[in-house]
Amino acid sequence: MKKNTKIIIAVVAALVVVAGIVAAIIIIINNNKKDPLIGSWANGSYIYTFNEDKTCSYGYGSAGAMKCTYETNGDKISILYDGNTAPFETTYSINGNELNVVDSFGNDTIYTRK
Repeated sequence: MKKNTKIIIAVVAALVVVAGIVAAIIIIINNNKKDPLIGSWANGSYIYTFNEDKTCSYGYGSAGAMKCTYETNGDKISILYDGNTAPFETTYSINGNELNVVDSFGNDTIYTRK
């Protein structure tokens, strides 16, 4: 009977260790998920760059880029350009390597990941 008890304790201990390892892997995977918006997106010469620290820039060709900050909530994005007091608020979606932003006129504008 004592031998069976030792085996059961060893099996339970092994299962606890395995469960701990699986839980740690799941936590690591979830923490490494990158926001798909992060990166640079181009539409012709227009380029948006969104950074992990919620800063961004928007530029046209060699004209230089305007600095900005952004917040997202679901499919909504709010972009505050430096020097402005009110953010540009709109909807966006990402499908693969395409970022669709609804412009201030209500038109879809497609940017491609660089």
